[in-house]
Amino acid sequence: MRLPPLIALRAFEAAARSASFTLAAQELCVTTGAVSRQVKLLEAHLGVQLFARHHRKVVLTAAGQRYVGTVSRLFSELSEAGEALGRDTQDAPVRLDCVPTLSMYWLTPRLAEYHEQRPDIRIESTTSLGPVDVAAPFDLAIRRDTRHFGGLAATAFMTEWSIPLCSREFASKHGLTSPEKMLRGPTIHIRAREDLWPTWTRHFGLAGTAPSKRMTLDHSFAALQAAEDGIGAVVMPLLFARKQLASGRLFAPFPEMLCESGKYYVLTRAGDETPGIRAVKAWLIEQGGLSKND
Repeated sequence: MRLPPLIALRAFEAAARSASFTLAAQELCVTTGAVSRQVKLLEAHLGVQLFARHHRKVVLTAAGQRYVGTVSRLFSELSEAGEALGRDTQDAPVRLDCVPTLSMYWLTPRLAEYHEQRPDIRIESTTSLGPVDVAAPFDLAIRRDTRHFGGLAATAFMTEWSIPLCSREFASKHGLTSPEKMLRGPTIHIRAREDLWPTWTRHFGLAGTAPSKRMTLDHSFAALQAAEDGIGAVVMPLLFARKQLASGRLFAPFPEMLCESGKYYVLTRAGDETPGIRAVKAWLIEQGGLSKND
């Protein structure tokens, strides 16, 4: 036998529970006649009478009494399954993949505050380099290099600004009274961000750094430490050096000479955003706006 129409089952269950077509109609926001018609359709489908009709009253037949138990149980299970699915969706963490340096210096320090604001949303943060692995389990990703987007939907949310930094002792020792003097002295380069010095020098129409006085390190944190130790000057995104500047461990000899060195994008799978994912994405965009001068 074909399954009966769901709307007819709903009308039958409501009428059986209230022992009234009128009350069932009020519950379902339809007319009494509509409930009566749906019950008749169900009876015709099943080939049995479910209600005995009396003046202003309906009473379940023996067949109706047997049938309503099963129908009520199925509706209850459907309701519980929907609630469980909603809880699972709500409780599922939002998986955020970020490039390591941005995660270390910008994202992670903000996560504790976000958890306080939205304890209902858990963020699981991981880091990776290069193109986003679309086969990996993630909901959001953050990248700067457009070659690493992997065909995902991209929203620019933060501009990166860079500036030369060094220790005060280094600036004093090497007499950094002009950018030209700095470029002739020891400079620190980052293998993963070889773009920083050329981007900065081109922006201000300056010559490149002295080849014989360059030190190249693998990572931004190593370059920051080397600059703190007075080994040389480094062009560094301000996003990564706020603590060192605030504490005086690093110094910007030419604080007005900022240049844009990139943009960060939040990446999502098209058409696959839960409320939690949308909330975290909106938060990232908001934080990116607040970080305009970082």
